[in-house]
Amino acid sequence: MLPPMQTPSDFYRIQFTADPVQLVFFRAGLGAWLEGLQWPTADRIDALLAISEACTNSVQHAYRIGDAVDTEGEIDVTGRVVAGPDSRRIVVTVRDSGVWRGSGDSDGVAGYGLTAIRACMERVKIQHDERGTVVTMTSRAVPLAARRGETAPGATATERATSSDAPHEDPPASQVQQYR
Repeated sequence: MLPPMQTPSDFYRIQFTADPVQLVFFRAGLGAWLEGLQWPTADRIDALLAISEACTNSVQHAYRIGDAVDTEGEIDVTGRVVAGPDSRRIVVTVRDSGVWRGSGDSDGVAGYGLTAIRACMERVKIQHDERGTVVTMTSRAVPLAARRGETAPGATATERATSSDAPHEDPPASQVQQYR
């Protein structure tokens, strides 16, 4: 596995084995990258869901041997930001070198993974051949990132409230809801 990124960057790459446990660590790193980019919350959740689902498909389908998973298989995820004059997108590629198995190969029931991926991203391209499968996903356009201390256009109230470098005061105790 590649070392985690230390600072936000317009580029993201991680390689991990097809072990389902690795998906947890992968999701955390991907989420941190998107947060570092100040990706809007709803779009960040969509991207996390789609990209995680593509990786899960690689683990569950590309490297399946009977009822087991070949945890020696590798998954490579590469992401980059593509910015225009008023907006930006991420383009993420999930690549494996496993053997494509259609939905009928495991239990005969098709899942909703590809439907979810397509619903969460603007464009999805899937290529598979004898070398493996490549899923390329392009997110919907989001506003350009704000400079430090500023708020990006179109930011939610929560994102505007947390974008300032100024210290935040706690609300009066009478306005705080407590859950038990």
